[in-house]
Amino acid sequence: MGNFVPLYQQIAQRLLRKIQQGVYKYGDKIPSEKELAAHYGVNRMTIRRAVALLAERGTLKSMQGKGIFVTDTFYEARLPEDGAMFSEVFFRDPRLHQEILFLQQTQAGSTLSEMFRVEQGAALWLVGRRWLAENMAIALEYSYVPVENLPDFSAELCDIPWETLFARRSLPPGRLEQTVQGIRVGGEEAGLLQLQEDAGAFLVNQMVWTETHRLLRMTKILAQSEKITHYLKG
Repeated sequence: MGNFVPLYQQIAQRLLRKIQQGVYKYGDKIPSEKELAAHYGVNRMTIRRAVALLAERGTLKSMQGKGIFVTDTFYEARLPEDGAMFSEVFFRDPRLHQEILFLQQTQAGSTLSEMFRVEQGAALWLVGRRWLAENMAIALEYSYVPVENLPDFSAELCDIPWETLFARRSLPPGRLEQTVQGIRVGGEEAGLLQLQEDAGAFLVNQMVWTETHRLLRMTKILAQSEKITHYLKG
């Protein structure tokens, strides 16, 4: 029972393998929900959840009115907890300052509701931040947190590290899980990171869990290795 993998996650893994094998390449539009459902012998809701999961991880990107496309993923690796690329220590560096891009409430869809163990439609905080060293954009951060965990969260509290806020609510973090992907960025995100269109960057997916395996925070961080190296050397 403990090894049970939901069907949508199995489909997501099979789609991911096709991307890694080059069946679907960067910029390719993947088949429609109807076509994928027929191919894998499942219903369209299962396909929708599988695609949503890969979109959350940055492997696929939805373009309204056009379909779902493969992002340019050069590699993907799981990082050990003690080898975290972006920890609280990194963001506490006095050389860094944050610019809040947005702070809003959104509703948990099927994937996020299952990950956070909340009801579908439950309120989540969604925070977008840009981290800068002087005038150089270092990273973009997008974080999801259940409102029930931090009901009093506000822009004024954004200067306090996530894990400190959780500890104040008697929700001490127990484990950090990170994966990193090499991708290309474009559009608004390239502009915010002060990069050229389709520049190479990496996407770090972070999940912070309690010791009882409850997900506290899910964060995506976009950055470029050359900028991080320059910043660290400075």
